[in-house]
Amino acid sequence: MTMNKFLALVVLEIKSIFADRSILLTMFGGIIMYSILYPLPYSQQVARNVEIVVIDYDRSSMSRELIRMVNATPDTHITGQVNSVKEAEALIETGATKGFLIIPEHFRRDLYMEKAVTLSLGGDASYFMTYSTIASGILKAGGTLSAKIKVVRLTVDKENMLLAKQQWQPASLNLQPVFNQRNGYLDYVVPAVFILILQQTLLIVSGILSGGQNERSRAKEQGYWLTASPTLLLLARCFVFLSLYLVFSLYYFGFALDMYGVNRLAAAWDIIKLLVPFLLAVVCLGVALGQLYNQAETATQVILFSSMPVLFSSGFIWPISEIPAWLVTVSQLFPSTAAIQGLLQLNQMGADFEMVRHFQTQLLIQCFAYALLAIMLLAYKQRKYRINAGARLPK
Repeated sequence: MTMNKFLALVVLEIKSIFADRSILLTMFGGIIMYSILYPLPYSQQVARNVEIVVIDYDRSSMSRELIRMVNATPDTHITGQVNSVKEAEALIETGATKGFLIIPEHFRRDLYMEKAVTLSLGGDASYFMTYSTIASGILKAGGTLSAKIKVVRLTVDKENMLLAKQQWQPASLNLQPVFNQRNGYLDYVVPAVFILILQQTLLIVSGILSGGQNERSRAKEQGYWLTASPTLLLLARCFVFLSLYLVFSLYYFGFALDMYGVNRLAAAWDIIKLLVPFLLAVVCLGVALGQLYNQAETATQVILFSSMPVLFSSGFIWPISEIPAWLVTVSQLFPSTAAIQGLLQLNQMGADFEMVRHFQTQLLIQCFAYALLAIMLLAYKQRKYRINAGARLPK
């Protein structure tokens, strides 16, 4: 008998979900749209040929050589020269360039006199990728020019060219990335953001469903959500959303990662073992939050507003060690925090599942805690809005 009630609730939940255009647009449109649009800025892995201008106060052969070297790096592309910082800033404000390099007066003279020379750069630091790329390109060019001058000076002092190079750089450095082999952004940003997209869209659609039902309850409608057992209702909703979002997860961590060439080091079963408690925890949290919404639209507003704080406190964009301790503690309330850390270690760093099991345990604890909270709030809403004991679905 209980199984029949459960199956009946599953059917009603499916009908409610597919009858709401807002839910369908968020769930299907959002999932597919974000999988295409979000990775586009990172499709080249790293920023290349960032446009800059030069302010050359020295106008010497040495400054022109530096300009050629900066332009020759794959990081920067010099589009022209200007006469002042004001002109360069105006170009940045209009979007005509991304940054500028200042070569100081007496640049050539100070280099040959072995005096310290300071190269200045400017740019829109709100774009972390482009700003760091500009700095990297100028640093490479400046270091190369400095090394060239040192070697030339040693050869003038009767040193052999090969010996001079060895004295300048007695040990060569061979850098080999352990995890992010391409030193790009796709391999660690996209999988983590996919987790966040799954969470935020699931919280939104769950909130829209609950908020819409709350609106109808206030209008005196006695729907199945007021007459069914809160526990069975939550189980049915978890079953429906879990089934749908497992398909979306397979699309994200299967087809989408392959499409963008993102490495996958974990076995599919290990990923599923982490995703199932994550999705269940999100559904239960969404149902609990949904009982606080009086309108369906509130869910979208609340969840979208929280997206950026959740993203930056999850520990993959900004180091956890640099985030205030209280914010790190608060971020642990969101299932995405544990899921992102677990998935990155499992799928991008090749960790064994035992090494990320504590993240699975954290997600299971969240699942049970949010489920209990959701059942309590569902029962409270039923007591508040139910008019009579007659029910289409017996308790």
